[in-house]
Amino acid sequence: MSVLKAQGLGKIYSSKGNVAYKALEDIELQVEAGEFVGVMGPSGSGKTTLLNLLATIDRPTSGQIEINGVNPSKLIEKKLALFRRRELGFVFQDFNLLDTLSIKENIILPLVLEGMAPRIIEQKLAPIAEFLQIAPILEKRTYEVSGGQKQRAAIARAIIHQPSLVLADELTGNLDSKAAKDVMDALKDMNERYKATILMVTHDPFSASYCQRIVFIKDGKFFSEIRRGANRQAFFQQILEALSVLGGNFDDVPFARA
Repeated sequence: MSVLKAQGLGKIYSSKGNVAYKALEDIELQVEAGEFVGVMGPSGSGKTTLLNLLATIDRPTSGQIEINGVNPSKLIEKKLALFRRRELGFVFQDFNLLDTLSIKENIILPLVLEGMAPRIIEQKLAPIAEFLQIAPILEKRTYEVSGGQKQRAAIARAIIHQPSLVLADELTGNLDSKAAKDVMDALKDMNERYKATILMVTHDPFSASYCQRIVFIKDGKFFSEIRRGANRQAFFQQILEALSVLGGNFDDVPFARA
């Protein structure tokens, strides 16, 4: 079953001088339930625009998006906010955790907003915190834990309300290589254990090698797609080859981490 379906997706931005800039053109993308899909492309290729459209933060100029059969751009603002909160989970490069809350309070926020009973919240939190190895830091504040722990807390928050789709944006961008590996292992485990459907935008071939499939875009258009076999190391090499064919600036990609 398709969780996400984007058809003929386009986005045009107009500048003050009325010069139209085509950020995305005719993107077709389908993500099945339980899939872990990566999106890669050079700087300025349209990755962020695509993510913003899928996150319902921005609306397409042409084409349409369906998430679980619902077209978010047809929802009124109040229903869209509710749809976003229930159907989507987000993991960002800069963690987006609230410093005024403990790690636990950050993670359970989506459930609190739904008015869920504290007993049920605890039942949902315990296995995820244990699984992501963050149970010992639940009462700590965000500034008392490492970047890798923050990102695992962000993954827990993104998944605790069992959204239809988790959107991840450069989630290892602020982490050292060990923390990046820990976080990607955690995300992969969440995908496998909780059957979470994940779409991740990344510059980093190491992070991308954890995906089952990668879609490459260039100049706002679909460029190519590759699928992983059994061997992640071989897939990493495939990604490097695909990126060299793609060309463009990848913001000093760390090419030798796998």
